[in-house]
Amino acid sequence: MNHVFSTALSQRHARMPLKAEQHCHIAAAYDKAAFDISLPAHTRAAFARKADWFRLLASVAEKRERATRSTDAAKKPQEAPSDPFWFWGLLS
Repeated sequence: MNHVFSTALSQRHARMPLKAEQHCHIAAAYDKAAFDISLPAHTRAAFARKADWFRLLASVAEKRERATRSTDAAKKPQEAPSDPFWFWGLLS
């Protein structure tokens, strides 16, 4: 029974990836906290590091989204013409 409990704890939870825009919003919130002079200096420094981290994640997410869009466009099959008898116009 102890083995079942330990394996359940070691399994990672599924995480929903954030989009680049969401990372930017989080970075902006941390930036706002980093510039709050009512907070101690070490806390502001930690918030500034977090803002930098989320800006990095935003740039990675943006590149990933761009790559996904370009590969999706390349994989997209050519659409059939809207008129299935388009070639009849060529015969006239």
